[in-house]
Amino acid sequence: MNMSEPQARREAVINASIGSIWSVITDIGQLHKVNPGVVKATGAMNKEGSLRSCEMNNNGKKGTMTERLIELVPERKTVWLLENDTMGMSKMLRNTRFVFLLERIDEGRTKVVNETHYEPANLAARILNAVMMRKKIGRAQDQILRNIRALTER
Repeated sequence: MNMSEPQARREAVINASIGSIWSVITDIGQLHKVNPGVVKATGAMNKEGSLRSCEMNNNGKKGTMTERLIELVPERKTVWLLENDTMGMSKMLRNTRFVFLLERIDEGRTKVVNETHYEPANLAARILNAVMMRKKIGRAQDQILRNIRALTER
């Protein structure tokens, strides 16, 4: 699968095994603890082709997002494609993908990369992307990595 350069990318070294991090990022029951915008999630996150539906609340803006797991490499990579949402994201951004990449450093340390890929759908979206969206997504990624650290580090 060919993906463009990420619009936002953050990484962290987390003092936890790759297996423990993998179990957190593929557990639908943990998603609301990992992703700060998710209120509730249903579906599956551990099988390629799975759908997940997320009830969202981003700073008071509520809605739902439906995503499909289009690539899964156990203990290495997940790629989620945004299929639709009720908050207008899919109107502004095309081909939106949320990616986790895991790299084993040693038994107790793992490099975790969180990427968001998309193409602004129009001029207004390109301007918003340049002015604020990339930064906002980056801040959310920072929080996601902090949350994974809190859930997995001993």
